[in-house]
Amino acid sequence: MFAQLGDIKFELITYFNGLNETVSYNYAQHERIENKPILQFLGKNLQEEDIKLNFHRSFCVPEDEIKKLKDVADTATPLKFIKGNGEYVGVFIIEEIGQAVEQASSEGDLMSVQVDVRLREYTGKVPEDKKNEKGFKKK
Repeated sequence: MFAQLGDIKFELITYFNGLNETVSYNYAQHERIENKPILQFLGKNLQEEDIKLNFHRSFCVPEDEIKKLKDVADTATPLKFIKGNGEYVGVFIIEEIGQAVEQASSEGDLMSVQVDVRLREYTGKVPEDKKNEKGFKKK
């Protein structure tokens, strides 16, 4: 496994094609009379992760894999992003999913698709995982 986003695992041999991480910083620019502006550091911007995936019919059903990503993105649920080496990157939301069909069958079935997923760091409260909760039955 190369990385995991929530319950979605990205396998190196079947899917993964690249990862770009962006960390940026926020500055305010203050104008000054007869002088150059001065910058004031405001803090870090939210981290972004761009994942490039290849879905090929030899290894998976591309339509199903794309649907999995879109279904998770539609819930707007913050997800833990963990690299395959165990490094915890943080909590992210899926901000954007782009796809480019590289090859299709004569019937229109997807054979090979390049998918770009943009993640944006989430700093709000993370909802608890309801499926793992255990407790007493309510009467």
